[in-house]
Amino acid sequence: MNLSFNAITNTPDEIEMGHKIWFEPISGCDVISATANAPGFTPLIAIARHYGWNYDLIARASAACNESRAVAIVQSVTPTLMLVPATKGRGKTDAIMFDYLGALHAIKPKCLHFTHYGFLQGRFPAKEIAVVLDILLSEYIPRSIHSLIFDVDIRRSRECYSLMRPTLQEAESDDPWI
Repeated sequence: MNLSFNAITNTPDEIEMGHKIWFEPISGCDVISATANAPGFTPLIAIARHYGWNYDLIARASAACNESRAVAIVQSVTPTLMLVPATKGRGKTDAIMFDYLGALHAIKPKCLHFTHYGFLQGRFPAKEIAVVLDILLSEYIPRSIHSLIFDVDIRRSRECYSLMRPTLQEAESDDPWI
């Protein structure tokens, strides 16, 4: 699997207002994964606006996803949309990610565009992102996925990168696998 980190540069207006307006798609991705935040100027609505998806459909799917606290798959849009319940930093990330893996196995994407961290406001969710990366890079990820594009807000890209950087102790180890 090819993993790419996509540093998203948000416009000054988006940052100042806290509203996501634009979405830059990745050519060839057959599945887009987004957080189920439909009301307002959210990344999900920017994605829907870019593709011309029906707002009511996306709002209903988002509400159902959050109400059930389970991953939802919307296959009536192109590319396929995977919605993840909004956690607001208080969710059970590991449980949601295991549900997410089940959804990935059900739809077997070839190219997954993971947009969840492309527009970050407030604190950096380091623990959440660490759990997400750990699970996405595990042996349980479907083998159908050839490319995983992981969006990260460029303003927080160093913090994201540091989650994958080995600690000093690991770097000084004689073990070549660390």
